[in-house]
Amino acid sequence: MNWNEHLLLWNEANVKLLDIRHQLVVQGDVLRGYKLPSNAFLWVTSGRGRVMLDGTGYAIDGFHLLHGAKGMSLDVIPSGDRLEYDLIMYKVLLAFPGNRYLERMLKRSSPFHIQYGFTPHAPLALQSKFELMEQSWRNHTLLDKLYAKGVLYQFVHELLGQMAGQELGEIRADLVSQATRYMETSYSEAFTFEGLAELLGCSSSYLSRLFKRQLGITPNEYLIQVRVEHASRLLTKTNASLQEISSSIGYLDVYYFSRMFKKQTGVSPLRFRSLAAEKPVQKSPFNSSGQAIVPRAGRSYNDNYSHYEKEGDLTMSKEMKLSVTAVMLLCMTLLFSGCGAATGSNEPSAAAGSPAAVVQEQLQTKLVKHMMGESEVPNNPQRIAVNGLEDIMLALDAPMVHAQSMKGQYLYDTLQAKNIPSVYTPDGINYESILDSKPDLIIANLLPTDTESYKQLSKIAPTIVYDRSDWQTSIAAIGKAIGREEKAQSIIHDYQEKLSKAKEAIVAKIGADRTLAFIRPSKQDVQLFFPAFSYTSIAYKDLGLTLEPMLANLMSKEEEGAWGIESSLETLPDLTADYLFVTVGGSFDSEDEAKDALEEMSVVEDLNVWKSIPAVKQGHVYKMSSRHWMLNGPTADSMKINDVLAAFDLQ
Repeated sequence: MNWNEHLLLWNEANVKLLDIRHQLVVQGDVLRGYKLPSNAFLWVTSGRGRVMLDGTGYAIDGFHLLHGAKGMSLDVIPSGDRLEYDLIMYKVLLAFPGNRYLERMLKRSSPFHIQYGFTPHAPLALQSKFELMEQSWRNHTLLDKLYAKGVLYQFVHELLGQMAGQELGEIRADLVSQATRYMETSYSEAFTFEGLAELLGCSSSYLSRLFKRQLGITPNEYLIQVRVEHASRLLTKTNASLQEISSSIGYLDVYYFSRMFKKQTGVSPLRFRSLAAEKPVQKSPFNSSGQAIVPRAGRSYNDNYSHYEKEGDLTMSKEMKLSVTAVMLLCMTLLFSGCGAATGSNEPSAAAGSPAAVVQEQLQTKLVKHMMGESEVPNNPQRIAVNGLEDIMLALDAPMVHAQSMKGQYLYDTLQAKNIPSVYTPDGINYESILDSKPDLIIANLLPTDTESYKQLSKIAPTIVYDRSDWQTSIAAIGKAIGREEKAQSIIHDYQEKLSKAKEAIVAKIGADRTLAFIRPSKQDVQLFFPAFSYTSIAYKDLGLTLEPMLANLMSKEEEGAWGIESSLETLPDLTADYLFVTVGGSFDSEDEAKDALEEMSVVEDLNVWKSIPAVKQGHVYKMSSRHWMLNGPTADSMKINDVLAAFDLQ
């Protein structure tokens, strides 16, 4: 900052004081993306937190002054009990008729259009000027406003003097501010916190400690808050579907998104939308001087609801990105591969098993169509990394070098017995572990809109993408892609034969018109699944059980293809189903989470509303494990068939 030019332009300025607005932000309230309607000084007088101006973050602890220009984006996030500040809004009128020197200076270094911030060494001097200015401004008389305008010049004189004396200007953002700004602008993308920390020049543990100290939460918790906040805005401001919203904020699976949303807010996304629709639309937070600029949205839906999470956790979502180290390793791999692949007509042929021979073998490729387009893949892949399609790949006996699973999940023991490395990263794809597995092909389950994850995976190895919910179509395509087409057709044939025999046995045993309700209850409410729900549709669509009448009526009122609804426990006695299938928890719950879910179910079973369900009275209640019922694949669906047969004493 050129102080002489800065001071000269302020001397030439005709300043109009527009408003002074006092703000008190308590913990839990957040202002994001507010566009400054004019140039402004932000004078923080107490509290801790962060203030972001157009992407630059400032760690606040007590007195702090920032300057921003009209149109800049302002975020305010308290980390303590409160953060108190004032906005001093002003407008500058400049006239330099014929003075080209001042005109060039204004274009080069306008003090009114730049952003800066600093911690004053004598804050009380600034505070005394500010109090005089504010007091006069509040009196509203023309004489008082003229005096307030004069004090504004004194305020500017004091702050510029302190800044020049301290030789401070535009302050470098602290690490937490840089990290949070990255999350706030890249929340829909995939990245690792290790990679983010490396970009910031620190360790992930150090960055985590800084988050804890400044914000009181972990980086992952902050990212979840950002995503849920954006989802809340989309739920209230748009008619986008839950699938669209989930994908846009970085969660691949809508049911996992629902689980995270409810954990943060206390209500499901659909319930949040309905509650928001019942409230009048809030006016702009800056309509008047005394109006708070921070909406109280957090309290409007959070305080009166418990934080039970039960939306299900299905396909892992994208929450990670290649770290700098991983990217460098990838680049080196590609570089060396390029060197090894250099050819010359006079060179001898490569020996079998040598690096050159491997390269030559990999050059024997074919073009494969999949959900994300077309990819050139090896004819005979020997090192396949799998993400979300492990059930299919195990059935095909494919050569896997990486899988996604965790202890307790239904495929975990099989993967361990086959010595297939299994990595489970909550809410994300572990790109670094996939890279470390040195795959020659990646097969993943992604949403068609998840192009970012596809791009990241494709940087590691050729990647093909398929839908797990329609596993029979997917296994046929994958079998063809990796040279196991006959095996895939055999699996489909055997499964269809098992399904047909099971349906015949069930109809023979209980009849063709017996009704079923498939539910997932909690202490607060219950999920009621419709036949369109890909994880429980086998009971309705494939095995021929009839949807319970009340659920059929509810389904007719929902959009086509809806997975189901959430309802209060008071509706349970209205279920007239002959049979009740019940699941609790999620497919990738930890052991503690699974235990908690079972304990919660035992509480539900003691309720009178539960005991009043006709199927409960008749002893026609069957518990199904979410470990495989909340996923799809030849093994999972075969296990589901076995569960239904066992429920009707047909095994």
